[in-house]
Amino acid sequence: MLKSYPLSFFLFILFFTPTISFGSYFEEFGTKADSLLYRYQNADSDREKLDLLSELVKVIHYSDSAQKYYPEAIRLANKLGDHELEAQNLNRLGVYYRNMNLQEEALKLYEEALVISQKNNNPVQIGHSLNNIGQIYFYKDLFEESLEYYKTAEANFLKVDNKEGLAYNYTGMSPVLGALGKNKEALEVINKAIAIRQEQGNERQLLVSKFNRSVLLMSMGEYNNVEEDILNLYHYGITYDKIRAIHALEKLVELNLATGKISQAVQFAEEAKALHGQRPNSESIIEIYEMMYELYFDRGNTAESKNYLALLEEEKEILSAERIKNYLAGLTIKKQKDEIAALSRENELMQSNQKFKMYITFALLMLAFSLFVALSIYYRSYKKEIFNIRRLKEKQLKIESQAAELNRLNIEKDKIFSILAHDLKAPLDSLWGMVKLINEDNLSQEEFESYLPILSQNLGNNSMLLENILIWSRSQMRGMNSQFSTFNLYQLVEQNISFLSGSGYYKDQILENYIPKSIEIEADKTMLEIVIRNLLTNAMKFTSAHDKITVALEEEDRFYTVSVSDQGIGMTEAGLSKLFGHDFYTTSGTHHEKGTGLGLLLSKELVEKNRGEIWAKSQIGSGSTFCFTLPKS
Repeated sequence: MLKSYPLSFFLFILFFTPTISFGSYFEEFGTKADSLLYRYQNADSDREKLDLLSELVKVIHYSDSAQKYYPEAIRLANKLGDHELEAQNLNRLGVYYRNMNLQEEALKLYEEALVISQKNNNPVQIGHSLNNIGQIYFYKDLFEESLEYYKTAEANFLKVDNKEGLAYNYTGMSPVLGALGKNKEALEVINKAIAIRQEQGNERQLLVSKFNRSVLLMSMGEYNNVEEDILNLYHYGITYDKIRAIHALEKLVELNLATGKISQAVQFAEEAKALHGQRPNSESIIEIYEMMYELYFDRGNTAESKNYLALLEEEKEILSAERIKNYLAGLTIKKQKDEIAALSRENELMQSNQKFKMYITFALLMLAFSLFVALSIYYRSYKKEIFNIRRLKEKQLKIESQAAELNRLNIEKDKIFSILAHDLKAPLDSLWGMVKLINEDNLSQEEFESYLPILSQNLGNNSMLLENILIWSRSQMRGMNSQFSTFNLYQLVEQNISFLSGSGYYKDQILENYIPKSIEIEADKTMLEIVIRNLLTNAMKFTSAHDKITVALEEEDRFYTVSVSDQGIGMTEAGLSKLFGHDFYTTSGTHHEKGTGLGLLLSKELVEKNRGEIWAKSQIGSGSTFCFTLPKS
């Protein structure tokens, strides 16, 4: 069974830069890189350091090792006024951050490089910056905007007849045109890129461009005369880059399935599986496993289809874990970048201070300054060093605190993933099972209707859980700023009562709103709505049919107290003591509803962001009351 052409494949082939592992890359360029690094470390002038450093990062551009040298290259270029190398290194550092999936950070660097290049009227660097910005817009599915950037970049490269820039430009523009349904134009521009690379004799880039053309032709349903170019990239990859070899095998599997050569497709799939064991490439192997699973499933080969399904699920979990790891590593890099910049400025200050001390000492020796003046200057310098040491110690403590905070975020992340794995997976598995039963005509209409209320309740619970998880995660990772406004509290409560009366939490309870209709409060409306909804949902979870749930308000001198009371099952003193703590605490509801305790933790945080406090009162069998305060405006 042939799958439709995935746009994401173009993204991976064209823009996933680290296609050469540094191990194999180092084997090819290690001696040159070592030589450049040695010469840079022993260079005397900033000009020589900049030239050597820029050449070094160009050689090891595909390696993570390059990242630590880019900031120094950018600083030296700015200091010396070499705006071409400054823009060039900003663009390359942006590529590194883009590959770490820090797209906004990459975009800032591209835009900074563009401004510098435009100020200095450098068409080549302007073109490269526009190309890179076009890639980011392509990632965001803003194809029209992406195409506009590529067209402008093309005009700049044509202005100075820069063939290399045009080859990259046409290679990037081709998938954008394909995404816009302009396949004929996409084919024309990729052929232009191929012609340029043939003229320049760039074998590796030529193989990639021809492979991209084959992928484009396959997406158009044209399978003739594409196998040779795919095989050429495959043979190149076997020798130099097994990641690309697996890319090529993925398209060979797809091509042979489309043309009915099943045995050849199976052979290529098995070879890809073996290569994947040597040099993992989850993106392509997942596509191959999906195709093989569908093939055996359609042929009724249950054993093989189950085997590939198991491999597929395992690989997806590996890919998910790897992306999470890269994302957290990216966040760490982003934090450390700011710290490194601050420490670099501190180091420059200390170096400047040391030079100043040397000059003073020399001047004292030459001019025979009095001992009193010498001691005075030395004492001031000593005090300054003590001050600097204290500041460095404070910086160290701050970094350690940030490391502890990152560890805390990792622990909270693990809790969130545990919730996702256990509390979200079950209803989705039930829904998937029902869909399979329906597809196989194994579920009667009566059975189908009997499952609907259960699925509706489970999916409704998960909708609330997901909303809480997303808001809580954003709060933990980036922080949330309160946006205060004045609004009617009665209407806010009434809207949420109306909404929840039609949800899976409703069991014919009596919901009553005793908030005075005239009460206007100043708070963050979105945050307060989440708090009200969580407290009402919690009350509905632990009550039965005809139990009463009320929302009321008491007015004090400087604040309001809002309460949500229920006639539910209540809780013990031990249960009360665990609420609003650092751990997720929950119990099953009257209909065995599951929860995570995240809603109450989130409510506590949001109430505190609105300058209030939250607490609970309860007795077993007598219901519960949750209260929170809001300051008067």
